[in-house]
Amino acid sequence: MSDTDPRIFPVTVNVSTDASGNVNISCDPETIDVPKGLGCALITFTLKGPAGFSFSPTDAIVPEDKSNSDFPCASWTISDTLAGLYDRNKHAAKVKYTVNVVDAEGNKYPYDPDIQNGGSVSTCDDDC
Repeated sequence: MSDTDPRIFPVTVNVSTDASGNVNISCDPETIDVPKGLGCALITFTLKGPAGFSFSPTDAIVPEDKSNSDFPCASWTISDTLAGLYDRNKHAAKVKYTVNVVDAEGNKYPYDPDIQNGGSVSTCDDDC
């Protein structure tokens, strides 16, 4: 039996630098698949990488299209390496989102993966 709530979707945000100093970001999974009929979901993001990198304190995770109201709340930056996003999952749609990572000097490094919402009749609360 799993202790993980099926409405929680963990994502690992991997940050690395190459020999030239270029910053590389990837997410695991690249596409978050929120199933049809599930209802609300909490997507959690954990940053893994070298010291000096963190999530942006105010806009760590930003869905591209808020018009369908699946993302009524701004993301939460819980710590330098942990962020969360509330997803109502009411509409079946692929939604791009931006992960914003910053370095110790304040330079921002955006990365754009996807959320695939299955849609559902959601009874979720809009309060954030």
